[in-house]
Amino acid sequence: MKILRFIQISVVSCLTAACASCAKDGYRIPAGSDTDFSGQAEPSKVEVKQTDGKWQLICNGEPMYINGAATNRYYAEVAKFGGNAFRTYSVNDETKAILDEAYENGLFVNLGIYIGRETDGFDYNDETKVAEQLQKARASVEQYKNHPAVLMWSIGNEAEASHKNLKLWTAINDIAKMIHEVDPNHPTTTALAGANPTNIKHVIELAPEIDLISINSYAPVLPNVYNNVKTAGWKKPWMITEFGPRGTWQMNPEPDRILPWGDPAALVEQTSTEKEAIYLEAWQKNIKPQEANGCIGSFVFVWGYQNHGEVLNWYGLFDKNKYSYGAVDAMQYCWTGKYPEIRAPRIESREDMTMNGKIAEDAIRVAPSSENTAKVTATAQDGVTLTYHWLIYREGDAAEDGSMPDGIEGLIEDPTKSEISFKAPAGVGGYRLYVFAKDDVNRKVASACIPFCVE
Repeated sequence: MKILRFIQISVVSCLTAACASCAKDGYRIPAGSDTDFSGQAEPSKVEVKQTDGKWQLICNGEPMYINGAATNRYYAEVAKFGGNAFRTYSVNDETKAILDEAYENGLFVNLGIYIGRETDGFDYNDETKVAEQLQKARASVEQYKNHPAVLMWSIGNEAEASHKNLKLWTAINDIAKMIHEVDPNHPTTTALAGANPTNIKHVIELAPEIDLISINSYAPVLPNVYNNVKTAGWKKPWMITEFGPRGTWQMNPEPDRILPWGDPAALVEQTSTEKEAIYLEAWQKNIKPQEANGCIGSFVFVWGYQNHGEVLNWYGLFDKNKYSYGAVDAMQYCWTGKYPEIRAPRIESREDMTMNGKIAEDAIRVAPSSENTAKVTATAQDGVTLTYHWLIYREGDAAEDGSMPDGIEGLIEDPTKSEISFKAPAGVGGYRLYVFAKDDVNRKVASACIPFCVE
């Protein structure tokens, strides 16, 4: 991967007072034990506290509202754009390096502890497996409880998906209870797939050791979260641990945006600029205003790029070259009150990308090896020169690491122009035509996509 200078952005206050109090000048964690952090820095002391009817997260004695990112890479960039925390999903071989990077950049980590899901075959009636899971969680907590970047422990991610066995909640409660015994400095949470009142009630009744609930929720249902939390009778704080545009699983009400081919059927993706507007609205209308109702912050999804999923560019605030999309600019505005001086290029709507004069919703069908054209209208700030990159790949294909593939070679005559001529693939089936409009100086990008069928 070619490394280019990342634009330095100016923010008035990119971290909360809590972060500032935790980030020690000149701190560097030396090579050595993964468990002994003594002599380097004190562990963070974090609690949830209700004062005058308002819930707050208190970190090292200071209130902290979480401006966070659900991450799979580019962790330090969260601080560069004004965030103060990020979320991980498991403890693994990279955890110590991730925590070190967080601390050196004044960030905190909502540290995930993976637990088995019934939908994936984990049996919560198997007492031996459940006990082993508890002991593995204990080892993770013992290993990292004293790291100064740890903010809290998140027990599982959407572990309740399609579950039937209520022993799941008992297992979550046992892990939370163990954490409270082993690590009194950090609260516990569990991340739910949406704000289903029944599942929240299960937490209330069967997992009382959970200090706050985490909810993953996307655009179509995000406005309903607080009402569901209230309906369930939840009296503790809560936070949104994933949010973003509509999910691929939420497309059924929009049949005009599901094309009739492919396995799965081709889904019409929004442009990066359309997604940017959704991220902004989600935070401004449905997250920050809920602070008065117990919401202590959020984590935008996904900070990095996808390496699994039905459509591999559907979520992702960066591309594979670490160029940032406009959604990152939107999050900087949410977190700091200011946009960066140079913002990402824009492709305003799906109508600004055409193939043979048609848009994605036209369900374009072409013959094998046929000649075709496509064009995009992208804009950027004065003084910014855009370059273009087009690619075509078969629906459902992925690179070796599970991310978006580089595309089929030899089809596009000149993929660096805003208007192109190309041959359709020879093989029948569903494909995706992508365009990326890039600001190479400031490492920012916009994207758009048209699915099409060769038949």
